[in-house]
Amino acid sequence: MSDLNFLKLIYELGGFLHTVSNGDIAKKSQLSNASVTERTKSIAKNTDLLSYKRYYGTQLTQKGIDLLKPYIQQQRLIEIWLVKEMDYSLGECHKEADILSTAVSAHFIKKLNTYLDYPKFCPHGNVIPNNSKTIKRIPLTLTDELKKDQKYIIQSFAEDNYILGLLETVDIKLNDIIEVLNVIEGMVVIYNSRTKTKQLLPEILANSIRITEKSNIIVE
Repeated sequence: MSDLNFLKLIYELGGFLHTVSNGDIAKKSQLSNASVTERTKSIAKNTDLLSYKRYYGTQLTQKGIDLLKPYIQQQRLIEIWLVKEMDYSLGECHKEADILSTAVSAHFIKKLNTYLDYPKFCPHGNVIPNNSKTIKRIPLTLTDELKKDQKYIIQSFAEDNYILGLLETVDIKLNDIIEVLNVIEGMVVIYNSRTKTKQLLPEILANSIRITEKSNIIVE
């Protein structure tokens, strides 16, 4: 894996907002914890693209974020194109765009952005850099301590092939209004107002579904 793809992976894990554990990076990259620690230490030491603190994790610097924005933008634009024009699923478009984004020119991305009318969010609900201002508040997930009897809106999904595969097995979509009813034995029970049903979600999936209360999204 190139340093660029390694940094993109950290970005997708939220490393532009908060520190990311080396364990989470290892899972997503399918590398060992030791390899990830060595890689993050090396990049932090030899560049000013990320910072690493033992026991705390890794976070992108502003220079690292600025470097990655065009690459994240082009991948998410391609995802939209694949979903709209080729009927790709959320999981399929992420995998395919990851491949295609390394093989297209800046001119193509500029034309594609114009064709798509400068969208602000990708099919997974995540901000498209350079098209929209960055969300600054760390979003809640379904595994956080949430208010009782409070309705939440599904805001976005984590960009992870395993998680996106799990999403294809449940009927949950962006902008669904939900309530968390209970957490039992590694499962999160929600009520989905769109489907009018209770849904049982594995904790690993629930932790990758980002939510917000109404009128609670902050951009800068």
